[in-house]
Amino acid sequence: MSTRQSQGTTLFTALLALIGISVVVQLWLLAATVDALLRHEAGTPLYAAIASGGLFVINGLLVLYVFGFDKKIKQR
Repeated sequence: MSTRQSQGTTLFTALLALIGISVVVQLWLLAATVDALLRHEAGTPLYAAIASGGLFVINGLLVLYVFGFDKKIKQR
């Protein structure tokens, strides 16, 4: 395995771990939102939706970066 492939594997593993943690946080936000809705709190779901949207954008950018990095490695 070349050095570039080894770096790519390490980068891919780290980014997948970050994406996995982010998905768990989004599930936690969903649970907190449902709990807040059942307690009739109006502000919490709005903040949770904003945070979840931000995490969604970050996850999308990380996935696009991984695909771009993989494409770059395959071209060389």
